[in-house]
Amino acid sequence: MTDRQKHRIDALRRKGYSHADVADEMDVPVNTVKSYCRRNQARHAGDLCRNCDRPLAQNSRTRQKHFCSNRCRQEWWNRNRDQIQHRDSRVLECTYCGCDFQAHGKRQRKYCSHACYAADRGG
Repeated sequence: MTDRQKHRIDALRRKGYSHADVADEMDVPVNTVKSYCRRNQARHAGDLCRNCDRPLAQNSRTRQKHFCSNRCRQEWWNRNRDQIQHRDSRVLECTYCGCDFQAHGKRQRKYCSHACYAADRGG
């Protein structure tokens, strides 16, 4: 197995792909992917930044780190907004344009965007 294939397996596994999905994506046998992952388990245990793949220095007394910096955390979340799961998420209807939008938190919202708010207020 080449280094390029190893890095590709690591990247796909960090994205949440199963062994079978990785094997299909790379056109290699499933058992090859499984055995590589088993031999190199530390790479999948969260020792690398989710965004830039830099090694992370974990402290045993604190929560596990997933990102090497705030910049990496923000970049990753901006690219993966669909993975955010808010417990109190709800769908509301915009007072101005009538479209449905998703809101979360305790604050009650009436508009889907600032543009609708400004238009409804006469701005």
